[in-house]
Amino acid sequence: MKITDIKPILLSYQYDEKEAWGWSGGTVTVWNTALVQIFTDEGISGLGEMGTAHYIPEAGKAILEHLSYMLMGQDPFAIEVLASKMYGLGTNWGRRGVAMGVISGIENALWDIKGKALNLPVHALLGGKYRSHIRVYASGGMEKPLPALADEVKEYVARGFTAVKVRGGYSPKKDSQIAQTVRNAVGDDIDVMLDAGQGYVTNPWPVKTAEEVCRALADYNLYFIEEPARTDQVECYAKITAASPIPVAGGENGCSIYEFKHLIDADAMDIVQPDVTHAGGILEVKRIADYAFLNGKSVVPHVFRSGVGMAAHLQLVAAIPNCPILEYQTIANPLREELFIDPPVFENGMLKIPDAPGLGVRINDEIIKKYPYKPGKVQRFKVESS
Repeated sequence: MKITDIKPILLSYQYDEKEAWGWSGGTVTVWNTALVQIFTDEGISGLGEMGTAHYIPEAGKAILEHLSYMLMGQDPFAIEVLASKMYGLGTNWGRRGVAMGVISGIENALWDIKGKALNLPVHALLGGKYRSHIRVYASGGMEKPLPALADEVKEYVARGFTAVKVRGGYSPKKDSQIAQTVRNAVGDDIDVMLDAGQGYVTNPWPVKTAEEVCRALADYNLYFIEEPARTDQVECYAKITAASPIPVAGGENGCSIYEFKHLIDADAMDIVQPDVTHAGGILEVKRIADYAFLNGKSVVPHVFRSGVGMAAHLQLVAAIPNCPILEYQTIANPLREELFIDPPVFENGMLKIPDAPGLGVRINDEIIKKYPYKPGKVQRFKVESS
């Protein structure tokens, strides 16, 4: 089997006024999805998601075209070799950011091809599955008045979620009000997380402010606080984690085992959050998970893209022992479900791990026509953090 063609697929879902959402760093008015489809001479194709190309789809498309020439005619089963070559090719420009998202999308699409060709789910190719279901948390709680936030998280509980995550990242006082509102709304039996999003704001908290926020949230029994610092700020992260009375999670912007090794060795966070559409792909995140396991840390991946990214994550978390829960994005995003062949079954706060060959996703002309790509800004950033 040989690779014969590689195509980018750019899609957009335009939010209406009620669907657009805000957070401590800005607002989002359109949801882009950047996919890669790889074709072979045996009629089998694979689909992957270029996660960071969500922000600048044209850049993702250009990088994909640049990398494609070295993949043409290659064996799609040689996943590790091809991923290593792509990473090496980008030594001067591709070790982080959009380029790693493109490499991730290609790598995931190769797994999809291999699984389809062998008539096996990807988790079987990774060594088997530790679990047939994974607990998921509702990931929403964007910027809104506190009464509306309380109503939102109550709805998640009514739908069967046993854990919820909301957004903070403002100040010790405001984040405490958010946490208190959510805890009062859902009661003591539901796990609550708060995402500070300091990897996305223009001016992240100083260490002392982040430590103050963590102490202010201690009374609300949080499962974790996410991203109280930027992933780049390894020493800052480590200081905040050491001082925090609640578990600290982070790393959603991290790329490759090399960056995560620094974070884990520095004990910079209690829970690591790599993303298979961004950090290098399924195999690279499995390496990260294995290293985290050796160092006694849990892995709770960042999952905030389309159904293709969700599918890849479900295959990964089935095959690693140290993932207790998975993110389930709850913002308006029809491409979360429509790209699955059979959407995963949700019941009692759990998602069933799919057993379809490959990743269990599809793309067709109908979907492409329904969600045509609309160039423009995905995010409107605030100049200063609140």
